[in-house]
Amino acid sequence: MKKIYTCFACGFPIAFEETEVPAACPGCGAPKSQFLEEPWCGSIDKRRIHVDPPAVDPNRDPFDISFHPAKDFVPQKGDGRIRRWVMGYKKGQAQEIRSFYEDIFGWDIIDVEGSDAENPMMYCATGPGTPDWEPRVCSFGYGFLVPVDENSDAPAPSFVIEVKSIDETVKKAKECGGKLIKDRFQVIGDDYAVIEDTEGNKYYLWELPNTVPDYCIHGVSNTGAQ
Repeated sequence: MKKIYTCFACGFPIAFEETEVPAACPGCGAPKSQFLEEPWCGSIDKRRIHVDPPAVDPNRDPFDISFHPAKDFVPQKGDGRIRRWVMGYKKGQAQEIRSFYEDIFGWDIIDVEGSDAENPMMYCATGPGTPDWEPRVCSFGYGFLVPVDENSDAPAPSFVIEVKSIDETVKKAKECGGKLIKDRFQVIGDDYAVIEDTEGNKYYLWELPNTVPDYCIHGVSNTGAQ
């Protein structure tokens, strides 16, 4: 039976079958005896148990990476940060592109919930992971492998910039000599657009949803893999 487990030590939520529960929390390493359980409700986002992250010890060794305390990013939300990268693959070649990056670089790759099973959007953690998928160091870069048609207007390998308002950013981009390539569209519930700078470089804008929490333990959102 699948359940949602929330670590009492750090507040990190995970979902596993009872026979596959990890021995330790992927967020802080606490033993599974610290996990709070609740029935699977279809999504981690809909869980009922929430644990506030612990206060950070002001005397904590900044070079100790055994545990990454949650950080409040409210002032920087939607302020032009590069949050993701995106690379495309031809439809029908999902397994080939997945194997390529798993075998060469050891990336941890999972399918995004709700995407096409045959041509999935794949979420990648570009660093060594643990058996239960979470990367060991939360600052690793994350990105997407997405299926594209030959005539797609999606950019070549590109990156995603977080913004507070797509409309305002597009307006500013045009005023500064840029172009709107693809107007607002949705992917797995989030709003994006594609713009081009003065040199012809294309990239994605991601309008940061209001549902993103004020803190982030490991930089993952809207994938079902929190």
